[in-house]
Amino acid sequence: MRGREHEPDRSRQELAAARLLASAGFHAQAVSRAYFAAFFAAEEALLALGETRSKHAGVVSAFGRRVVREGGLEEPAARLLRSLFERRNQADYVPVEVPEEEADHAIRDAERFVDAVQAWLRSRSSGSSPTTS
Repeated sequence: MRGREHEPDRSRQELAAARLLASAGFHAQAVSRAYFAAFFAAEEALLALGETRSKHAGVVSAFGRRVVREGGLEEPAARLLRSLFERRNQADYVPVEVPEEEADHAIRDAERFVDAVQAWLRSRSSGSSPTTS
């Protein structure tokens, strides 16, 4: 994970930041933080498989291949991550107002993604079958 030690609470911290930003009316920034919550969870899952990637698109792609197709997490998780990645790019780089509903939706999607990845990681450590969203 690019030279930093694993930070198990990072995804939850990003979710909390996204909620605070959304409640203060910073909807584009909330979408971005929601994506980063999912991104850090995806990195954590890849690290559990001995994988790292240096670019965001690489994490999204490797997650779909290694964690979903090969690792047993269901496809909706990969779709959520891809969708959040695209929404973050729109929120960060396209000069358009992000509605409150979009921020709330991104946060809910990121929560579902983080929950699914954390359940998958727990199932790997306990030897049971993966739990998915």
